[in-house]
Amino acid sequence: MKKNYTISVSASIFWKVIVPAAILCAAIGGLGGVLLVDKIIMPRIVHVDRGMVTVPAITDMPWEDARQALFNVGLRLQIGSRQFDEKVPRDRIISQQPLAQESVRKGRLVVVAVSKGSEIGTIPVVIDMPERKGTLELKKAGFIIGKVKRDFFDDHPKDAVAALVPKEGTTISKGMPIDVVVSDGPKPTHIDVPNVIGESLIAAKDKIEKIGLKLGKIDYQQNSTVSPGTVISQSVPPASSVPLESAVNIVVSVKN
Repeated sequence: MKKNYTISVSASIFWKVIVPAAILCAAIGGLGGVLLVDKIIMPRIVHVDRGMVTVPAITDMPWEDARQALFNVGLRLQIGSRQFDEKVPRDRIISQQPLAQESVRKGRLVVVAVSKGSEIGTIPVVIDMPERKGTLELKKAGFIIGKVKRDFFDDHPKDAVAALVPKEGTTISKGMPIDVVVSDGPKPTHIDVPNVIGESLIAAKDKIEKIGLKLGKIDYQQNSTVSPGTVISQSVPPASSVPLESAVNIVVSVKN
């Protein structure tokens, strides 16, 4: 025969002990559930980690400002290297690792390279060295070769370095190009006349004046065998030796 058991609790104990205990257990259980969802379940669902931050862009910033920008989001700056840089001013950030917009944990170090500005140096003396040796010495010293020009010099051997711009002994940034002037030797008193027959008027003028002669009188003559504007004759035969700055007259074709 089945027996029934009952527990008799007084109304006073029920309301003063059991009911408050049940309410407390329900509150604790509810709070635990909220924390479980907020800290464990939801981050796994939406891939959110409350300890992660986005790395700000700090390149080109003064390194002290960059350090503050990182500190503001919970990151730390570490100077990994200092490098010469022609484009980034001194004490500014050249590069950063991790890169901007990467997601990292708070407290992480961001390693940066800081600019030392332009590297400077004193231009070595290469005057009277052969062109190839002189430019090689400049490159070995860390300088950049700019334009290479040629000119006549009485006091510098032919094909030797006659001048530098800026001049030797000057202290400059190594990112600044150095122009080199190479000697063609003493200026000649005579020059061979070039052949300009068959050239256009513009090309003939350039060819004559480029070697130190002058374009003299220009006559025009009808000629159907060549294109209009073509030089058909010149007053001084090609390869003739004449004094510098002599004039060469030409005849140019026109339509009939």
